[in-house]
Amino acid sequence: MTHDSTGSDAALHQSDQDGPLAGLPPPPAQPRASRGDLHDVYERLRHDILDGSIPAGSMLNQVHIAKRLSVSRTPVREALRMLQAEGLVEVNFQHRIRVVPITPEEIDSVYAMWLLMACLGISLTVPRLDADDIARIRAALEAMNGSQPAGDWAHRHIEFHKLLIMHAGDHIVTAYENCRTNSERARKSFMGQQQPYSWLASEEEHSALVDAYAVRDQDRAIQIMSRQLSRIALTVMGNIDPTYEPTAIRQAMKLVTRPAGAGR
Repeated sequence: MTHDSTGSDAALHQSDQDGPLAGLPPPPAQPRASRGDLHDVYERLRHDILDGSIPAGSMLNQVHIAKRLSVSRTPVREALRMLQAEGLVEVNFQHRIRVVPITPEEIDSVYAMWLLMACLGISLTVPRLDADDIARIRAALEAMNGSQPAGDWAHRHIEFHKLLIMHAGDHIVTAYENCRTNSERARKSFMGQQQPYSWLASEEEHSALVDAYAVRDQDRAIQIMSRQLSRIALTVMGNIDPTYEPTAIRQAMKLVTRPAGAGR
């Protein structure tokens, strides 16, 4: 990916004359309340890239983005710079701006970090659980199991997993959520109709997690969570490149499944 600031600035200006924006969802029915705000433009574009609304490889055009979001080109240009620094957009050899393609290396890294954050969160949460916490987790599981995939299942699924790390602290929860969010575009792009059933697998696995929490079995909970996340990661990477060796995921699995006292 190109990071040269001179070339990037030229491309950001040149993109005003490029073709139409591919993949951006239709504009909202009402104008955005905070027009021209850099944060709003950045968050909207970042969200649409990460959830796959703007597909990987799409060419981005400042003029069309500005018109759709009812803002000037200045916050769009700055937002694209921020997204480039984050590694979500790049400037290609023709000085055009596009959403970075999804690679197995990206999936390997993101899921390895997500796995480690999830298991750290579990290790900090399970010892502090009380009866009310377990009741909340069970209620979240029941609500998720009672929802429909085409409805609010995904939202309830996210809320269920947030409860599993409820005592991990704000910084770890934020890091965990960032990893989950960054995995969205790959999971939606390469798992297709397997969503949402393939995201952390079956009701039985979720139930097994809750059962492990109920008896404060931290090691069992970590084992279930790490296997689920690694399986999803390997499936996504296999769909991109079956020959790719997932070094980061394998190393993360070694760290979280290492027997107590190993390596001392």
